[in-house]
Order: sequence, then structure tokens, then C-alpha cells
Amino acid sequence: MPPILYAAAFFAGIGFYNLICAFTDVPTARTSRMMMLAKKQTGTVDDKLFDVYVTRVAQYLAPFLHLDPIRRGKLEADLKIAGIPLTPEAYTMKAFLTAAAVFVCGLPCLFLMPLFGMLLCGASVLVWFTTYSKASDIVKKRKKLIEAELPRFAVSIQQSLETDRDVLKILTSYRKIAGVHLAQELDTTIADMRTGNYENALLHLQNRVGSTMLSDIVRGLIGTLRGDDQQMYFKMLVFDMRQIEQSNLKKEAAKRPKKMQKYSMTMLFCILLIYVVVLSVEVVGSLGSFF
Repeated sequence: MPPILYAAAFFAGIGFYNLICAFTDVPTARTSRMMMLAKKQTGTVDDKLFDVYVTRVAQYLAPFLHLDPIRRGKLEADLKIAGIPLTPEAYTMKAFLTAAAVFVCGLPCLFLMPLFGMLLCGASVLVWFTTYSKASDIVKKRKKLIEAELPRFAVSIQQSLETDRDVLKILTSYRKIAGVHLAQELDTTIADMRTGNYENALLHLQNRVGSTMLSDIVRGLIGTLRGDDQQMYFKMLVFDMRQIEQSNLKKEAAKRPKKMQKYSMTMLFCILLIYVVVLSVEVVGSLGSFF
């Protein structure tokens, strides 16, 4: 092909790119970099330029995607908890576009380097699952951190019930020493209690986190609101939670040797590889003297 055709194709591609950016209202690369730099300096976000473009295109294409109502509701709740400012349709479309970008990059490699192209096409599936499950992974990690703090929360409630049964005061007092994630949930719950029904606010807290251990705590707090003496209930609950906490610590300790074994096997393989390479070089060098 003449060079002029390559040049025409190159400039046509640039023209189509600018038209697509104009129709989808995507900012220029320079504008995007300056916006990202400003956000990074304020400590609000640390996104990549590729994510900015993909997110904007996904928001434009999101109305064409229809999700199952049940799956959409669960994904919407996960996105809200994870702090991702996207609709379920835009989030799903972003995961699809990210995987499609990797797949498109792998298509030309199928003709030049078939093995590498197949790896990229397979990697696109992995990228899809990784990107799509990001919100649920954040929610699970957040839930795990909250559950790790619940035994201390239960102990605080038990000690507070000995002198006071004001649930709002108990939550407000513990909010000052709570962890980051539990503190966010307590802020929402305290605001709901001050503006609405106490029991409904506690039930909303239980539904947002979705933890069995937190459900037990909420059950005891609701009993306190109804006038029941829950001191013995929380003493038993603290005992059970400490047993669960010790069991979890034992499980984590049992995982350590397996992790060390994995690294030990990797080190052993590297050592054996060094010996094999040295012996191979010596054998190949000695073979030259026989011929």
C-alpha cells in the first residue's frame, strides 16, 4: 500500500476519535490530566486517565443496558456502600468496556503472535470479573473490618448498660472511639435516630452491613429500647464474640505456615534452577572437548 493511504487512515482515525469525544462529551487529555492532578492533590481520588475515559463512555452507553431488577438492586446497594458514584448500568458497562479494550488489543496479536493473543483474550475475561467484582470486594472487606470491631463494641455497650440505658447516648459515646467504617455507619444511624424512629434506624444499620454478629447487637439494643434488661444478654454475647474472635485468630495463624511453605517452595525451585543451569553450562562446555 502507498504511504499516503497509511497517512490518510491515521488522520481519519484521529478525526473519528475527536468526533466520538465530542458526541460523548469526553474532555481532552490535557483537561483530564489537570482535573486528575487537582483531585490527587486534595486527596479525593487517584484514578488513571484510561478509567476517566472509560467511565465517561460507559455513562453515555448505560441507558442502552437493562439489568435484572434483583441483580440491579443488589449492585446498587454495593455501589452505595463502596462509595462508587456510578449507576449499576454504568458500572456494568464500564466493566464490559474495560474487558473489551483488552480483547481488542489481543485480536491483532492472534495473527502476529497467536499464543500471546490467546493469552490477552483470556485475560479480558479475567479483567471483566475483576472489574465487575470490585464493588462487592470492597463491601466484603469493609464488612470484615466492621466485624473485627464488633466484640469491642459489644463490650462497650455492656459496660454502658450498667449505668445508662439511653441507646442514642451509648452509640454517640462509642462513635468517638470507633473505627473508620463503623463510625460511618454509626453517623448514619445516629442521624436517623435523631430524625426518626429508633428501632427503624437500628434495623437499617443491620440491613446495610448484613452481619450476623451486628444483628445480635441490634437485637439487644432494640430490647433495651423496649425496656428490657439486656445486661445478661450482652454478657453472653460478649463471651460468644470473644470465642469467635479467638477462633478467627487461630484460623489466621494456621494460614501462616501454608503461606511460608509456598514461598519456601519457590525459593527451593530457584535454587534448583541455578544448579541445573550451572550443570548444563558445564556439560555443554565439556562436550566441546570430545568433538
